[in-house]
Amino acid sequence: MAAQALLHGFSYNPGVRGASNPVSSKGEFAGIESMMPHTLHFILPKSGQYARHGLGAVVAELETELVALETAKPNTSEKPQRVGGGGGGRQRVKARQKSQSTKEPQHTPRLEWLKQEGIDLTNECILDADELCSRSASGLLKLQQTIWRINRSISRSSSVTEALGVIEEMKAAGIDSANEGTYLALITVCRRQQQGERALSIYEAMKQAGVKPGMLTYNTLISCCHQAKRLEDAFRIKAEMEAAGMRPDVVTYTALMALVVKTGPYRGRSSPAQRLGKALELYKEMLERSIRPDAITFNTLMFAGAQAKLPGKVLDIYRMMIDAGVTANKFTFGILLESAGSGGRLKAALEVFNEMCAAGVAPQTSTYNFLIEACASAPHPNAEKAWALYEEMKTIDNVSPNGQTYNHLITASCKSGDHAGALRAHELMRDSGFSKAVTSSTFNKLIQSASKSEGLDSAFQVYKKMREAGYKPDVITFGTLVSACGQGKDLARALTVSEEMESLGIKRNQVVQHALIGAYGQAGQWQNAIDIFRMMQQSGEEQPTALSYGMIFDACFGKEGTNVFLNTSEPGKLEITPDVM
Repeated sequence: MAAQALLHGFSYNPGVRGASNPVSSKGEFAGIESMMPHTLHFILPKSGQYARHGLGAVVAELETELVALETAKPNTSEKPQRVGGGGGGRQRVKARQKSQSTKEPQHTPRLEWLKQEGIDLTNECILDADELCSRSASGLLKLQQTIWRINRSISRSSSVTEALGVIEEMKAAGIDSANEGTYLALITVCRRQQQGERALSIYEAMKQAGVKPGMLTYNTLISCCHQAKRLEDAFRIKAEMEAAGMRPDVVTYTALMALVVKTGPYRGRSSPAQRLGKALELYKEMLERSIRPDAITFNTLMFAGAQAKLPGKVLDIYRMMIDAGVTANKFTFGILLESAGSGGRLKAALEVFNEMCAAGVAPQTSTYNFLIEACASAPHPNAEKAWALYEEMKTIDNVSPNGQTYNHLITASCKSGDHAGALRAHELMRDSGFSKAVTSSTFNKLIQSASKSEGLDSAFQVYKKMREAGYKPDVITFGTLVSACGQGKDLARALTVSEEMESLGIKRNQVVQHALIGAYGQAGQWQNAIDIFRMMQQSGEEQPTALSYGMIFDACFGKEGTNVFLNTSEPGKLEITPDVM
């Protein structure tokens, strides 16, 4: 999804938005256009308007950053010999040698790649700017072909260092010139190497050289801002684009939405819900400019809603997408199902699944995992439906259960009170080769399920298997066991578990402290329950909550008519005075 939005280099793909197929009206230039990627037409200078721009500043800046890498490389070859001398930085290679000397043509040996591209440096390919005025159109065409091939070679470089090497070869051959395509090629290499900040430096050098960026350059720079997490710069580039008389398109706005949603705060600290709001503002601005959103735009907005954990909003955006006449794709349905699954929207998830199948989008393993998760997260967990979906997914081609599938089945079964089903899912997980997907969290669910369905002894049996299998218990494990002991009125076991927890260096959290208060209350030891409560008050880490007060009230009121007088002497302090009749 993101790859489509951020334009991969110069490759032409009719399935990617932004590609065009204009009919050439340039006569002699039609031949070269036909062999170029269509997105590169802007690289050809207009007839009679070829301008030269020095690359010295940007090369110097980037070479400074790469000097450590360059000096670390062994010097295994001779330095390329520059032609002539002079201080202009641009050397001229004569089109024809007037001299009958037997010397080899003076061009840089490193330019072998140009020969492979079909360019002969000694045959009227590199011309002086003044000489161009008196040359035929075929000479200009050869120069344009050379510049285009150089730009293409730069864009295909595997590193910034390699791209700078091509620039040096270009200068050594007497071509100290750059057009927009040259800068865009360097920017593309930086983006490919995840060096967005360098791309922004090249953009500044491009402006200083007086080279005007085009739409593709601006959009590529915004994607580089995404890599560099430079949201302010992205919006600055959009403003500069508009100031230059260019109208942002759907790619521009979608890239900005992705920046806002995925790159964190926008102009300060913001929550996922606030970032969703900013993305929707950009969407509104888009519509006001009569720019038609596409599937990637809506997918980005839905992703923002999912990040904000607002499944209802995600469904609303999906309806907006359908109303706009935009066709949903597999990414759309994936976001919808994941959001509905984690949000417990089982009915909505099943409806989306039916629409996905009707649209001809093949389900994947993740599709069924989201549906089973929805069964587990629903307000009324449905283990029966979860198991039915499990059986169904096994009949679909190229779809098979994985570790996540079984973990969701365990959760659905535990929440539905089906301990046997939870044990079955755990056994299937192990037998299917997904033992690595079993975690302490898996056992915590099984312990809780066992304590509710089969009692305290069953819960400790699961805990014993957990330790024997080499899994380390965590604070949730002990909190679950202490709670089970309290419900089973087994204070001795609860205290033993608490001691084991402390011996492992695991600090009691509020859940464990609540469980201990409950266990003391069930045993009629309200004094000890009050001690735990006062420790919570004095710890300064987790202050008592409404649940904490409810637990201590239950502990004190729940044994043989104990009278409790609550006196609030100071805010935040609870004083309990028992009066046993």
